[in-house]
Amino acid sequence: MNEWLDWRSLKKIIENKKNIFFFGRSEDWIPKTYSKIKTNEKNFFILENNKFFKNKTFLNCKIFNPNILKKFDFKNDYVIITAEPDSIISELLNYNLEIGKNFCCTPEIEEWGKLQEIKNHSRNLIFSSSDYFDLSKARSSKLGGGIFIANISNQKYEKQIDGQYRQMIQVKDNYYVVEFVKKEVHIFDKNFKILQKYNLDQSKDQNEKPNYCGIAYIKENHSFYVAHAATDEISVYDDKNFKFKNKITFSNKSKQYEDGQCHINDLTNIGKNLFVSYFSRSGLWKKGIFDGGVSEIDLDNDNSINDLIYNLAQPHSPEIVNGQIYVLDSYNKYLCHGTKKIIKFQGFVRGLAFDEDYFYVAQSEDMYLSKDMGSGIENTICNAGLYQVDTNKNISRFLSTPDIMNIHDILLYK
Repeated sequence: MNEWLDWRSLKKIIENKKNIFFFGRSEDWIPKTYSKIKTNEKNFFILENNKFFKNKTFLNCKIFNPNILKKFDFKNDYVIITAEPDSIISELLNYNLEIGKNFCCTPEIEEWGKLQEIKNHSRNLIFSSSDYFDLSKARSSKLGGGIFIANISNQKYEKQIDGQYRQMIQVKDNYYVVEFVKKEVHIFDKNFKILQKYNLDQSKDQNEKPNYCGIAYIKENHSFYVAHAATDEISVYDDKNFKFKNKITFSNKSKQYEDGQCHINDLTNIGKNLFVSYFSRSGLWKKGIFDGGVSEIDLDNDNSINDLIYNLAQPHSPEIVNGQIYVLDSYNKYLCHGTKKIIKFQGFVRGLAFDEDYFYVAQSEDMYLSKDMGSGIENTICNAGLYQVDTNKNISRFLSTPDIMNIHDILLYK
């Protein structure tokens, strides 16, 4: 059980209790709670540490020091917290009272409690940025690109490694990240020490444009997969020495032009099935056709492609969460669970992680936002940063990263 019960559950628990103690003399929360559970069959008291209220009453309820809980009757007594819970819960646990069974917080402040939970939830994250270091370029920033560590609860972020990085993955204790300008994969450990750099430009001509983006690892195939947005191909590398093995062609249309037409970007997988996000299935995104989505590549069936999610605008960051597919509809500002939109943000979102309690979503200062400016009544946030999101309550906290323009990916940092 937890400390947050609804009214129905609380009333059922106290049905057979004789003595109800409100812990915390609140001018607001006690009257609201009292009015919902008041009955002549029960005795009501107030517990309060403030000596000013000693031997006084409130709403005809006697006020006692909490040390009377030394004589707590586990059969007949129950405590309802009617003040800020954190310190009170610790005090109740010292009297060997059990959460839910012997005490709870008043349901009157459940919404307030949810705000405290998201505020106090501390989680270290690492995120990648692809920003240029040259401020004369449009996609540059004061700090430039790199690998950063962040904590939304602490409202802090700090750079650990310089580079122009896109998607990251964790394999065992190390991290693999695409450095798209240098056309390399960099491996770093939990102390952010670079352990190895592998060249991605290993084809026969060795003339790939610097637009590698997504990366995935499939243990069963002993292979790494790296998506190339400029050619709409996925390069396959051996996991022992990162030597090039072969390529998977997502679309032949890019071979007719000088650049990628589908703009494949990020990768993820379930077993041997590879998932890729892209801007346009038709290959016409540069002509204004944003028929983006997520497709599955069946590596055991001749790399056949199965289109799964349609009509997204510049999507990124497909992720598998508890066996389910999630993706960010970046330009439209949505987090999608499969084909269902579950929450809308206020800017260009790219970078997604989940820690069983909250989703973490990154937002970039993206030039595409200019298409939305001045349209409708929705407000667009122009700065980059990280959201911590409770999708059940549709609430979030935001860490602004003012010295960075683009965030590409997020991972939980343990």
